[in-house]
Amino acid sequence: MPSSTLLRAALAITATGIVSAASIRHAQEGSGTDLAFAIGYAFYLALILIATPRHPPRWAIPVGFLLAAVTYLVAIATLGGNVLATCLYLAAAFLGYLATPPTFRPLTVAAFALWTPAIRFFGPEPLAGAFPPLLAFASVVSLINLVASLLDRSATDPDERLRRIGLGLLSVATVAAVVERHLVVESFVIAPDDVMALVVVGVLPILSVARLRPSSRDALATGLALATFVLAAMALLLGKGYHADAVTVPHVAAQELLAGQDPYTTFDLPAALAQFGMDPELVTHYEDGSVVRSLNYPALNFLLVTPFIALGATDVRWIYLVEILALILILLRKVHIPWRPLVSAGIVGNTVTMRQSILAGIDPTWWVLLTVAWIFVESRWLSPIAVGLAVASRRPAWFAAPFYLLAMWKRNGRAEALRRLAIIAVVALVPNLPFIIDNPVAFFDGVSAPMLGAYAPSGVGFVRLSLDGPLPLLPRAVYGLLAAVSFVGLAAVLWRFWRRVPIGALIFPFVPLYLAWRSLQNYFGSIPLLAMAGDDELIVGTAADRREPSAASAFAASTMPKPATSGPSPRSTAP
Repeated sequence: MPSSTLLRAALAITATGIVSAASIRHAQEGSGTDLAFAIGYAFYLALILIATPRHPPRWAIPVGFLLAAVTYLVAIATLGGNVLATCLYLAAAFLGYLATPPTFRPLTVAAFALWTPAIRFFGPEPLAGAFPPLLAFASVVSLINLVASLLDRSATDPDERLRRIGLGLLSVATVAAVVERHLVVESFVIAPDDVMALVVVGVLPILSVARLRPSSRDALATGLALATFVLAAMALLLGKGYHADAVTVPHVAAQELLAGQDPYTTFDLPAALAQFGMDPELVTHYEDGSVVRSLNYPALNFLLVTPFIALGATDVRWIYLVEILALILILLRKVHIPWRPLVSAGIVGNTVTMRQSILAGIDPTWWVLLTVAWIFVESRWLSPIAVGLAVASRRPAWFAAPFYLLAMWKRNGRAEALRRLAIIAVVALVPNLPFIIDNPVAFFDGVSAPMLGAYAPSGVGFVRLSLDGPLPLLPRAVYGLLAAVSFVGLAAVLWRFWRRVPIGALIFPFVPLYLAWRSLQNYFGSIPLLAMAGDDELIVGTAADRREPSAASAFAASTMPKPATSGPSPRSTAP
């Protein structure tokens, strides 16, 4: 039987594959309807919620396989692709699942879910545009190598088996990222990321059997994968300019601040779009059709980029790319060595991160800081400071902070939770205080508008079933009530069962966001990353790690829940 740790990680990667496939289908179809997209997000969130218990149910992986199969069939059928070939692919995936040793079967499901090039190859025009045959070859070889690593029984050490499969997954995720880049920005010659994808496919299988120190081997593999990821991101940024209203907000607000103005008083969203030559229809609207003009983000959103704008930066998305890359390096440094390729695959293969946080430039700072807070959750200063800065950056962090504090109360006691609350409050207030003092009405009207103002409904959450689906559109207050009830209910679950849901404090805050009137897709891209960063059996230096577990001990199957020493490590465009 697979270990609980492996099962949680596999569910997170399977969910990543599902949401990536749904995102690619949505981008390729371009029909304007988001129903299938919203269902893909529902599958994605449901799988990660299933992974929140310390011992996820054994039926979780068959459910994951079923959801992945439905996602791919719907994606390829709606694009007019080859459904028969897709069915054969899924049948091969099922046979691969049966042939894989039971301990590692969850990773077989994750592998086939993460191979998003299937949407291109089984689509109506597999080699359309300037898609290089070299990359097509690399995509197929990466899948073959991964299947071989899953079926290979030559390595008897659990750490080594996990590392080899992880390297296979990382190869698939890396090539998938480059294939997906070609769907957005085509290359008319062989691009650097195309070459690196081929290098990854050729080198990672060699590294999986090379007689090198495990840490050196994994560092080389993840270094190659991340280099390819960065090259693909660079191609996107160089090939496509600003195209979402959210990315113009910090840029223009920083310019106004440098000009000696208060952005909460002077900012105008339509004017910001016009400055960059963007379609005025991209602006966020109220329910009555009028446009949003005010600055709706907390101050750290634009304070972060202000020094770079002062130095002459013309595209803030490069700052966000560096943020994400730094976070990946920090996380991998803290992950137990055998798990590093696996965790890397879940990051590199996440289409939502690439499209939303890097290409669209929707500020990832809030979830980057929350991830740092959970990686260093044992730190009594760094962790709450990171949460406070996240709260000062974007509103989704406001939903996460109470769950963080609740988890701290349960694992460290009331005094420590109150101490961390004080730190969070002070740190969150400091960046915003000058603007509150200067014009409190403009500040609070702007920052509270997305929650209290009559914005038009939007997103990939429950509301989409009414906008594009069979359900009637309910009053805005009903969605607010659903979000509030889920927030309170999940807080009660975490309070009562905190030892049994080690990542609940990280994942539960996203359920109210999914049920809200506005449930934008950029809210949800970080969930798998947070799930892995908050798993105290993956991260070095957590309280659970004081027992010095190896991967081998993690693979020891357990049917009875055991108390956790650390408790729950637990957990658009416009606002």
